[in-house]
Amino acid sequence: MASNDTALDKESQTALIHCLAIIFVTLSTASVVLRIYTRSRLLSVLGADDVTICIAQALAIAVSITTILEAVWGLGRHTQFVPAADAMKQSKSFYANTLVYNASQIMTKISFLIQYRRLFPGPKNQATCFWLLLFVAFWGITQEFLVSFACTPLTIFVPGMTGKCIDSLPVWYLTSSMNIITDFMIFIIPIMPVLKLQMRTRQKILLLCLFCLGFFTCIISLVRISTLHKGINTHDPFWDNAPAAYWSVVELNCGILCACFPTLRPLISKIIPHALSTARPSGKLGTSSNGTFNTLHTNDNQGSFGGIYVRHEVELHSTTELRDDEAGYRPSFESQRTTVTAQSKA
Repeated sequence: MASNDTALDKESQTALIHCLAIIFVTLSTASVVLRIYTRSRLLSVLGADDVTICIAQALAIAVSITTILEAVWGLGRHTQFVPAADAMKQSKSFYANTLVYNASQIMTKISFLIQYRRLFPGPKNQATCFWLLLFVAFWGITQEFLVSFACTPLTIFVPGMTGKCIDSLPVWYLTSSMNIITDFMIFIIPIMPVLKLQMRTRQKILLLCLFCLGFFTCIISLVRISTLHKGINTHDPFWDNAPAAYWSVVELNCGILCACFPTLRPLISKIIPHALSTARPSGKLGTSSNGTFNTLHTNDNQGSFGGIYVRHEVELHSTTELRDDEAGYRPSFESQRTTVTAQSKA
């Protein structure tokens, strides 16, 4: 019996938790830094979506820190070997972690929706994003309230809440399910506008892949939700809750990565010219002797690409901006001969 206890005492998932928390928050932080550099230095067009993703990243860093603190105070070890004082600290860290995690998730979704409103200004897309944005914001506030009063871990350090709190498992399932549903709703928004864009098939596929990376996050969310039941109905909570903790970190930071990747096209194009170009094959771009783009010629009389306008000015500087023919905008620089200036970064 003593040998079994010794073996259990040596078992630990702490190193795995630390590694995943540090690696993924580092990757997401790097992506946000590169995004801000691209948008501010290369394009000089910081927007509300950039601000909200920075807030989401700051919260994601807090999630990683609290997750690491949870591991320091017993998460990933067998509960029977965790001192009572450490167990109390771990519970408080877990409580803070869940609140900050949900807030970061909501801010990431808001950043996606604001970005889509900037990229796809057609009335249908604008309305969809607007109402979904309102719903996500409302749900975020509701979610924080539900999580705040969930019994686990609240009753551990506030015993007076026993009998007054909300059963934790339904709350966790509800919040996780709603996160997955809203993720799918958000990530399908860019598909139709991109499919309607007339460009080379390879480039269209590449653009679709960039916008659909978020579905990978949905897969991670499904893996995470499968760990919740065991984490609640267990006699060894510190050990059995470890997978939910590190999958939460992975899911959150992957969401931020997916939000940043499409905005890095100008930076990638600067490093690897023409790698991510979405210009039409029929377009002819002239350059002057000093490397400045002079004029762009298109074969379309009104610059309309199957009902969707490609802002060539942005093509040279930013992610592709798509304009629906229902948007009511007249593309001032997609005429038969359009002047486009951009200082070469070569």
